[in-house]
Amino acid sequence: MSHYLGELLVWEIEDYLRARSARPERARVARIRVPDRPAAETVAADLEAGGSFYAAARRAMALGMTLPDDLFGVVTRDEHPEVFEAVPGTTLPPKREGEGFLIIRLVAFEP
Repeated sequence: MSHYLGELLVWEIEDYLRARSARPERARVARIRVPDRPAAETVAADLEAGGSFYAAARRAMALGMTLPDDLFGVVTRDEHPEVFEAVPGTTLPPKREGEGFLIIRLVAFEP
């Protein structure tokens, strides 16, 4: 049994290394778009306190702090290169984008 588990671990490591060397160009993300820095800081504080991304998005929507946008989407390396330096599950700090701020959580890289 332990030999089998060892082989699984090796396969997972190989998959991870292959994904890191493949340099994906697209990533699935969750995002919250807010109009100003105070709203971005409020959402970021919720997330840093251990709240779920979805719960923080719902709370921000209920408080009228969000701008229209889809909660889930796909971004490219050209649009958001910082996403591609993170690991899935990472929430990036609020970033100014257009008239507001964007908070992104990396969900997964696309092949």
